[in-house]
Amino acid sequence: MDANELWHIIINEIEVIKKETDSLHHPVLERACTSIKEAIDKFFSEQVSIGLPHPHPRSRIYRSEPKTWDIRDTLSDEVANLIIKKAKKTKKKPICVFDLDGTLFDVGYRTIGIIKEWLESDAAVHFDKSILKKIRKINYDHIGYSLSHLFENSGFDLRNQQIMAVFSSIERVWKKKFFDGISLVKYDQTIENSCEFVKYLKNNGLEIFYLTGRYWHSMRHGTIEQLKKFDFPLLEENLILKLNPFEDDQLFKAEQIRILGKEFDICGNFENEYLNLAYMALEAKNAINVIVDSQHSGRPTPLLEIPIYRISQFEKCKKNE
Repeated sequence: MDANELWHIIINEIEVIKKETDSLHHPVLERACTSIKEAIDKFFSEQVSIGLPHPHPRSRIYRSEPKTWDIRDTLSDEVANLIIKKAKKTKKKPICVFDLDGTLFDVGYRTIGIIKEWLESDAAVHFDKSILKKIRKINYDHIGYSLSHLFENSGFDLRNQQIMAVFSSIERVWKKKFFDGISLVKYDQTIENSCEFVKYLKNNGLEIFYLTGRYWHSMRHGTIEQLKKFDFPLLEENLILKLNPFEDDQLFKAEQIRILGKEFDICGNFENEYLNLAYMALEAKNAINVIVDSQHSGRPTPLLEIPIYRISQFEKCKKNE
């Protein structure tokens, strides 16, 4: 029910009351109606959309996917078995490569945490209280690929000048804190069972590499702390981050996969971003290349004739051997 539907019901009830009361009381009823109408409008102005499991109908881009790829939806157990089977037949040391954000870690909590920090900062006091009240109701169910998707999912109209001013203020803080190497430790949570999955592969003979678009200079220390915090298997020399923050992720990751492939047999490769995986898979055609179906940007992807596996979650692994 929206504001107009509620108001229509109340008006009908008031008309019934008017017929049963002296006309001297009608001005009082009309003043009461005015007050009720103002309260209804205020209430609905402070509400955000409920938030739906994705794909969210208001986020038009981030859930798109390559239509021409050979995508094989499967379970993480099957993927693990394929990788382990491949590892047993390699000539060089077998490895598995994992992205971090959106693949092993859920960064939606980072965004929500940063928004809460903004709401408690001096930057927020300059904006209308009713908008701030509405922003306080943004929650995890509104998360999309980007900050703008989150606002769209919450029912905010970014074409509105007042809303855009608030969004821009939050975005400035978000860009600084999202990549500061501190917020990721403070807020990120693991994607369920991801750590156990990585350990399972390690315990079955795979060496683990983490290949991420996070920035070396500002995020390496926090990334190491985060991996240790959640007890992921870690050799620090196997953690690869970007030295140049302006380099495209897909080009950076493809080059790193090419380098790793000279020394190791890449048996598994996990990503949540289709474009990145496309470039990486072309350098690791014999690997089990896997999309973790969380959020992604929806950026255009090249044609790809290599089969791609896709998992919606990490199931609980069998007991580690």
